Amino acid sequence: MRDDIVSKRLGGVLVVEVRGELDIDTVLRWTTVLEAAICELPGPHLLVLDLSMLEFLSARGVHGMLKVFALCRQRGISACLIAPPGSDAERVIELTGLGDRVPVFAHRLLAIAAYQPVEVRWLPS
Repeated sequence: MRDDIVSKRLGGVLVVEVRGELDIDTVLRWTTVLEAAICELPGPHLLVLDLSMLEFLSARGVHGMLKVFALCRQRGISACLIAPPGSDAERVIELTGLGDRVPVFAHRLLAIAAYQPVEVRWLPS
């Protein structure tokens, strides 16, 4: 199975789409790429991890995400997850309690809109 990380910067938002599997074999590469992206100047104000295309998420993958979110907090960057309802990623997030630590949204547009200042939000909250 091929694992991919696709990232896009949209202003102060870094959207990272993780595809394939996030497990013990891929978590080190994945966290290294994310940590480098977070530390770039100018840094993002919001990190959106999109798990919509993720086929498998292990406990080690969740641990890697927690490490990335801790780095975000240290750097003053907001972070959230995208996990479609009913997906395997959503089930793992619920089982591990990850959703209690990081906001989870069904779609990336909802996530980005939720972090916009109230004056510029175009989606209802």
